[in-house]
Amino acid sequence: MSSAESLIESPFVVQDAPGWSAVFKPHGMPTAPLRAGENGTLLAWFLALAPEAASVRGKKSVENGLIHRLDTPTEGLVLIAKDQSAYDALQESQNADLIRKTYRAICDPESRAELDRIVKGLPLAIESRFRAWGPGGREVRPVFPADRRYDAAGRDYRTVLVSAEFTEGEGVRCACELTRGYRHQVRAHLASIGLPIQGDDLYNRRYTGSDTGSLRILALSAVGLSFPDPITKAPITISLP
Repeated sequence: MSSAESLIESPFVVQDAPGWSAVFKPHGMPTAPLRAGENGTLLAWFLALAPEAASVRGKKSVENGLIHRLDTPTEGLVLIAKDQSAYDALQESQNADLIRKTYRAICDPESRAELDRIVKGLPLAIESRFRAWGPGGREVRPVFPADRRYDAAGRDYRTVLVSAEFTEGEGVRCACELTRGYRHQVRAHLASIGLPIQGDDLYNRRYTGSDTGSLRILALSAVGLSFPDPITKAPITISLP
């Protein structure tokens, strides 16, 4: 994976079960619609494949059985419930931090000395709250306990940087884990420690767009999911190669 590669252009089902499916979302495809009837989203594609899932009542009426979402420029695994009982059970697991997601990214280190310090301290937990930032709240900023707006910023979100491997001329290959996520969480958390993701036009100050021409590819993939089966409670692990 690199910021100049479009690996897969179409969604597909990675693993299917009676009550749920794990599906792959490509770069550039929104996960959920903003309004009813909107086409071109991962959920619209999935409902055409599994129309029975349209009866699931989710967090929002237009989100049906989505258990979680990915940012539009992020590719990877998304978990979708196909019936109400599976959705309710998976949502309980998510609220209990029992659904774990693994991400891989390629980052541009702002400082080699700082990178060396980070690597020595791995695994590194980055924990913060978030607030909207910039015109129209297009970005987010981590809010840490010492920050003035921390108390008003809501709940805490945690990203664990598991590994970071530097390759000359390529960047830093990172692996991260989290349970519940916030919009742009991995992108903003990695940027906050000096590891902005390649191809990120919001959080990487070194990104110019020249690597992909008119096509921007964010070097971030959701490659793993682990969660208890909503019926049997047996552990399930799904990984992309």
